[in-house]
Amino acid sequence: MPDQNLLEERNADYRHYRIAGTPAELGAAMAAQAPAIAADEGVERMTPGRLRHARDCRALTAEIAPRLVEEIDAYADAQGLPRDALLWHYGLGVEGACSAVVVRSTDGLVVARNYDFFYFESRRHLIETAPDQGLAHLGMHEGLAAGRFDGLNAAGLFVAFNGAGPHPDPAPAGMPFQLVVRWLLETCTSVAQARDLLLSLPLKEPKSYLLADAHDACVIEATPQRRAVRVLEQSGMLAMTNHFLAPEMAALCPEWDNSLARYRRLCAGAPPGLSRTATIEGLQRLMADHEAPLCGHDDGLATFWSAVAVPGNGEIRYSLGAPCRNPFQVFHVPA
Repeated sequence: MPDQNLLEERNADYRHYRIAGTPAELGAAMAAQAPAIAADEGVERMTPGRLRHARDCRALTAEIAPRLVEEIDAYADAQGLPRDALLWHYGLGVEGACSAVVVRSTDGLVVARNYDFFYFESRRHLIETAPDQGLAHLGMHEGLAAGRFDGLNAAGLFVAFNGAGPHPDPAPAGMPFQLVVRWLLETCTSVAQARDLLLSLPLKEPKSYLLADAHDACVIEATPQRRAVRVLEQSGMLAMTNHFLAPEMAALCPEWDNSLARYRRLCAGAPPGLSRTATIEGLQRLMADHEAPLCGHDDGLATFWSAVAVPGNGEIRYSLGAPCRNPFQVFHVPA
């Protein structure tokens, strides 16, 4: 009999589709791909304080990225819900894991990323998005309206986030991490531009963000109050798991055994300086590793998908499921 991890993967909602148009059209298209949401789902479990916090986060996001709030409102409208029914999408979430690495090949940078989380979240949609304003992009969506968890845009910018320590509660109002990833993909053409924007955004919880384009990469370790940038190392490699490494940030999210093991495995298993083809193939094998493990099968550390991207040519490969048992499929970012 298959174990729980394999059963959860087989029963998960994996899809690949394209959406395009205005925020209203994007929101309606997303709602059509989603299960019906009850008017009190999520919101009923929020304390009055968390509801106020979510409203503050929504208002702040509307100042920065009004199109994303319009899209979420359209999502609610399309499902016949009051717009406040989706307030929990702006609130504090559940802490996850994830691993990512960028490596310099002889033909430019190549990025790999595994997304790990808890079994209860089963929506795992690969979406090609062509907004009427902004950059087209291809990336993964995991249930939070308008959000992306990683992806590559038409300008050749890759963005991903990783969990980094417990959420502050109470927390300051800020832009939700899934909308940060989406906004960077939709508005930024380079690591430099995305770095400057991310350093200026109000954030509500600790996360690390990996940014990579054809020639440059960085990790931004961020809390609501502090940020630090780790640049591509001289060796041509940069890794990110779930603890902070910048000296001024390390005490805010200390290393823990699983995160440290995955970080060391990424550093040891991703040698720079190989051809692009060899780097892609090596990273695909690396992300299926069970030694650390990078490819996890325990609830909370279960790998839902894996990505290997080549920002220089608009190619991204996704394993829709644990990469130890699912093939990587090649996709290209929509123009």
